[in-house]
Amino acid sequence: MSEVRPDSPTLRLRRLDAATHELTELVREGRISTLFQPIVDPRSRGICGFEALTRGPSDSWLHSPQNLFEAARKSGVKLQLDFLCIQSAFKRFAASRVAGLLFINVSPDTVYEEPSFAARFLDYAAQANVPPDRCVIELTEESLLDDYARLRSTLQRLRESGCAIAIDDLGAGSSGLRTWSELKPDYVKIDRYFVSGIDSDQTKREFVRSMLDMGRAMGCRVIAEGVETERECRELVDLGIDRLQGNLFGRPDVAPMAALQQLESLDRSIVTHTALCAEHIATYVRPVPPDMRVQELADLFRDHPDHLTLPVVQEGRPLGVVRREQLFDLLAKPLHPEIYNKKPVTAIMESPTLLVDGQLRLEQVSRLVTQKGRPRLTEEFVITKDGRYHGLGQTIDVLRLITEQQLQSAKHSNPLTLLPGNAALRSCIDRLIENRKRFVVAYFDLDSFKPYNDVYGYAQGDQVILHLAGLLKNMFSARLDFVAHVGGDDFIVVMRSADWRERVNRIIQRFTATVANFYSPEHAAAGHISASDRDEKKQTYPLLTVSVAALDSQTTGAGSADAVAHLLAHVKKLAKQQAGNSFVLRSDERVVDLLAAKKSDAELVHEPMTGS
Repeated sequence: MSEVRPDSPTLRLRRLDAATHELTELVREGRISTLFQPIVDPRSRGICGFEALTRGPSDSWLHSPQNLFEAARKSGVKLQLDFLCIQSAFKRFAASRVAGLLFINVSPDTVYEEPSFAARFLDYAAQANVPPDRCVIELTEESLLDDYARLRSTLQRLRESGCAIAIDDLGAGSSGLRTWSELKPDYVKIDRYFVSGIDSDQTKREFVRSMLDMGRAMGCRVIAEGVETERECRELVDLGIDRLQGNLFGRPDVAPMAALQQLESLDRSIVTHTALCAEHIATYVRPVPPDMRVQELADLFRDHPDHLTLPVVQEGRPLGVVRREQLFDLLAKPLHPEIYNKKPVTAIMESPTLLVDGQLRLEQVSRLVTQKGRPRLTEEFVITKDGRYHGLGQTIDVLRLITEQQLQSAKHSNPLTLLPGNAALRSCIDRLIENRKRFVVAYFDLDSFKPYNDVYGYAQGDQVILHLAGLLKNMFSARLDFVAHVGGDDFIVVMRSADWRERVNRIIQRFTATVANFYSPEHAAAGHISASDRDEKKQTYPLLTVSVAALDSQTTGAGSADAVAHLLAHVKKLAKQQAGNSFVLRSDERVVDLLAAKKSDAELVHEPMTGS
């Protein structure tokens, strides 16, 4: 008889059957461990909460949560185990005395099977002295059933007590979007599959971007879980993610950490910028309570003819809006005043309505307010801060300020590529130096570009410049890096992305792979062109290549934009001396050729540039 594989389904079933007695004892004696993993707010760069995670005994097959809960379900003690986990999470969290929210995993099966779930949950919280407004009930998405009405009823009782609701692993199952729509949670967690490798997967980026857009529209915060690398973190921060969770910031531990250990990872991923945000256009309009009568609301509009929209807010949380025009259109219909005047404003308010986080950049706000088609310029939307009502914004203000920014930018931009020029570049470098932020500045220059222009003309030369500009814009991070066009075929990039070296290499590779498209078939096949040099002598020139000269901002003497430009000019001379594509970096007194074969840090045969 053949041996049973260690990972076979047959052996797993045997272990599940054998675990019945051990599991019963484990539940009765409460022998489980509760671990905590931090949830990070990228804006404040601090911990805003913890997810409670359960493990079985460390020396047991039941240590794995998957084995533990599957065995409990098979043994019929899943309900008892779930409440044991909840009770343990509250006790351990209270004992740690840390600030922030507590995310507790709850299976909808448990909510369905226990009629008094809300009362028991709140009782456990009270016993541990954990206020309900610090509790987030995290529903496991893959086990959601179809009885949404019953689930909503229980969750509503918990919400009325102050608890928040989260959906876990959005995207892992088939019911996620419906669940989101039915339950209208305060948080959604994107499944780790869409987070893993997001920095190199356009499809995953677009999925997360769409989830963020939906979250903004529904007033829901989006959490990315399973963040393992700085590259993933950077990409998620670039997208505007609300919260981050993963081993990059802290592995599950028996005690919640009081301070974020991986602050450096966030510092490298977040750039302080002065771009205008939604909160800058917010106008505070006194909100109305949800129990105000429609008649009172109509009188309020009549007394304040300048008000076009009034927000409906309960305990700081926006519920919806009432718009003047729609209200008076409704009341103008026969018998409608008699029908609606005594009803609360919630009966006629617009809900859900667009909620915009105050930290969103105006470009992101513009995308939100215009995604439904052509918005009315005077239409107002609600702006929130930390999830609470902050004021109203108007579409026309968003578009006006963006237009002003674009016009101002255009004054100092290159007319061909529309990229910022020298003035903006100097300002960027000086600001980073002033704030003591480390960066690498890279000068991109096309080799043999003048002969190319002489043979193919300036119009075709402009197409090559636009091609290189497109590669730079696409390869670098719009939030972390700064791409400038300083004239002709010269570009300078201020790089803060941690993988700047890989990005530069990809640009060189991509340019090399596509440059033949800008030549005639004969020249492309020959690999060169013939043109006159400065002395009117015919010379042979290879196909265009790229020289890149880079300078580490921590190089001695790089104390201003002017000093950086001076030092960079010397590195550029070295890069242009190399045949074909080149990528030369100066870091303090060390100069390295980053394209050197086999040895990534092979030294150039050149004396250190002291005093340059």
